[in-house]
Amino acid sequence: MAEKTYDVIVVGAGFGGSSCAGLLAKRGLKVLLIDKNAAAGGKAMSLSKKGFTYTAWVVIGAPVEGNLYQVLLDELEVSDLAELVVPEGTGSIYQTPEGKYIRMPKASSNQLDPNIIFEWLDIPEAERGAALQFFVQLTMMPPEQVKELEGKNLGDWLLAAGIPKPLYAFIVSLCCDGMFMVPVDSLDAAEAVASLQDIFTRSGGIFCKGGYGRVGEAYCEAVRRYGSEVQMSTRVKKILVDEGRVTGVSTDKGDFKAPVVISNAGLQPTVLKLVGEEHFDKSYTNYVRDLVPSYSLLGYRYFLSKPVTDAPFGVIFNDDSPWTLERFSKARDGDAPRTGVLYFEVPSNYDPEAAPEGKQILMTGSFCPPDPKLSKEEIKAWADAGEAQVFGAFPDLAACIESKELYTTKSVSNATRDSAVPGAGGETIGLGQIVGQCGDSKPSIRAPIGGLFYVGADAGGTGIGTQQAIESGMNVADAVERYHHLRKGVA
Repeated sequence: MAEKTYDVIVVGAGFGGSSCAGLLAKRGLKVLLIDKNAAAGGKAMSLSKKGFTYTAWVVIGAPVEGNLYQVLLDELEVSDLAELVVPEGTGSIYQTPEGKYIRMPKASSNQLDPNIIFEWLDIPEAERGAALQFFVQLTMMPPEQVKELEGKNLGDWLLAAGIPKPLYAFIVSLCCDGMFMVPVDSLDAAEAVASLQDIFTRSGGIFCKGGYGRVGEAYCEAVRRYGSEVQMSTRVKKILVDEGRVTGVSTDKGDFKAPVVISNAGLQPTVLKLVGEEHFDKSYTNYVRDLVPSYSLLGYRYFLSKPVTDAPFGVIFNDDSPWTLERFSKARDGDAPRTGVLYFEVPSNYDPEAAPEGKQILMTGSFCPPDPKLSKEEIKAWADAGEAQVFGAFPDLAACIESKELYTTKSVSNATRDSAVPGAGGETIGLGQIVGQCGDSKPSIRAPIGGLFYVGADAGGTGIGTQQAIESGMNVADAVERYHHLRKGVA
């Protein structure tokens, strides 16, 4: 059978790959989008079981206003295929120093009101003026000042602000331990502050009926509607290179040719496995190998006989929840508690069709190392720490469990990116948005091989998780379109 030839092959139908492929197909390029899974969405794919529909693990989107999910759905003219929803309020729960669990009061809108936060966290009146001034500084900081924070870590910046400990814990738990999945003293402050501004001024907590995978599926359908191809359940074995330029891909369903390959499989797996380090300069492969991934989520899906909460999502945290590099290292080695922030999501509280009538699914996620080869003992230790938190916050939960499933770093790696360096592969987001890997130091979308580009959370975007991946998809589509026209001799 003759090899099929395309203008562009995109490897991976996560949010970065599917959005980029959709845009390029709309602009007239002949595109082939390939994914090893049966469903699109990558790390935000949707699953269904026994009448329950949910995202594979806890995924919370932000910002609400001007979110890129909708921007791309509209641009690709597939907004009829994915319905975004914004549930009222959050279910975040603060565990007081005395051990009492207190839910965040409901606000009149989804925007976070500092005064409500101060009341909830029991911040003394004498400290509220300075805390409010901090919020003003945070939300009103102009872009040029935010840029000056690049290369500094968020932990130091927050400590210098001198905010009360419960407020510090809330901001870190809300931001680092879910949006970025790295310890606060390694997170790039500019990246974090820009995203916090989005949450406080444009709100957070946006979801999709049927799970976020519906958004990825819609982008894939756009590829088809604009005359290009999507091939699911197809594993790319190699990205083919000849004389320093890509020529296509080899898959378990045959070979496909293209002068441009865009990889959404992760920068490290792309370079070290799909292409092969023999095609790169040693200094580049060393650089790639030394890049640091985000940490991972591990948690349970609880299938419940009846509802235990009306909260759509939230975080469970206390004053000691924020992870630092030192505390996480000790916890990993068993020398400190593994308890940090715990995220939870209840799909049927924003999508009535996500659970059978009268039932509920509650999903949890908490920090753990990104190693897909964690031992059974390590997995149990991290899972037990998270389960103790959710049982404390929802005392009726245990009696309502009909069944439960544990997802681990191995689950994440199997569904998304292959492990290419020791201890990595199960990372929740991709490369960590840490000092030295953001802003001007972010990896380039262009590889040092002709026609090879990276898309997704590893390169080309900024901000929160899936939004970052879509922004990358938009930026890479622009770059690849220019590259394509230059190759064709079009001005």
